[in-house]
Amino acid sequence: MSADLQVCVAVDAMSGDGGPEVALGAVCQALEEDASLEIDLVGDKAVLHELLGKMRLHESSRVGLVGSRHVLPMDADPARALRCGQGSSMQGALERVGSGTCAAAVSGGSTGALMALSRHVLGMLPGIERPALMAALPARNALVWALDLGANVGADARRLYEFACMGSAAAGVISGRQPAVGLLNIGSEASKGPDVVREAARLIKSNRNLNYQGFVEADEVFDGRIDVVVCDGFAGNVLLKCAEGMARFMLARFREEVSGWRAGLVRRAVNRLHDKLDPCRHNGAPLLGARGIVIKSHGSACQQGFLSAIQLAALEARRNLIPELEEALWVSL
Repeated sequence: MSADLQVCVAVDAMSGDGGPEVALGAVCQALEEDASLEIDLVGDKAVLHELLGKMRLHESSRVGLVGSRHVLPMDADPARALRCGQGSSMQGALERVGSGTCAAAVSGGSTGALMALSRHVLGMLPGIERPALMAALPARNALVWALDLGANVGADARRLYEFACMGSAAAGVISGRQPAVGLLNIGSEASKGPDVVREAARLIKSNRNLNYQGFVEADEVFDGRIDVVVCDGFAGNVLLKCAEGMARFMLARFREEVSGWRAGLVRRAVNRLHDKLDPCRHNGAPLLGARGIVIKSHGSACQQGFLSAIQLAALEARRNLIPELEEALWVSL
């Protein structure tokens, strides 16, 4: 799909640690950089209207305000979300997608709540029981997409196979090529790992539509050999948080080491490294499996991070992610 195709994204402007200030700052930047983007802001209309005025941006053909009665707390679990979701900014954003008014939704709220409400409001793609979170991590040559990252703490072999099918299709839509898929394990040998991982490997390998590259150890995830790494939500969340923490640590130490007169000599290199490794540059995790495009932004994302999530939502909408996923799943499941 063309990058100039008009697309509307629903933004849950109230959820997340940064609140509406961060969300609206990102929205203003997104609209400035993408002339074909429209945004529906979902939240407290009075608060949003006041903030828009301060940012010299007003309700228009490109910015719509959709009222909500309350905000789900960041610690809201799935059960509470289903009980109290009606009238919330999160459910309001998802309903815009469910009605076809918007092509995608972005929220920085509770992961469990977003997963539960996505299933409730949008339903699931054929053959998929539970959604999976997928996110991009910086690798040697490009990006590596990892799933699941916490929506499913445990997963059986069949679920891991579904993750591989969805991850491959989604990464293919985003990158425009067939991705190489690896399965996270404690060793590369066929005999290594728990039974569930070895059985998942057998299922993934049997699908000729997947470019399966075998087991991948954690230290190999970032070497550029694979484009998609598959794991359960517990391992994936640990992998993600460890990678984010190490990236911040390395950037901070590198800046310390090149302080003083040496900083001027390597400033450009430091800035390029920062752009590649800074976690906020890769913020935005597609919630795959729901019958609609849903992007989970990190709850503590800064404006740049939330901007990345909005841009990813628009990209997936323009490239018809959901029809592509449906086709891939119809063939594989």
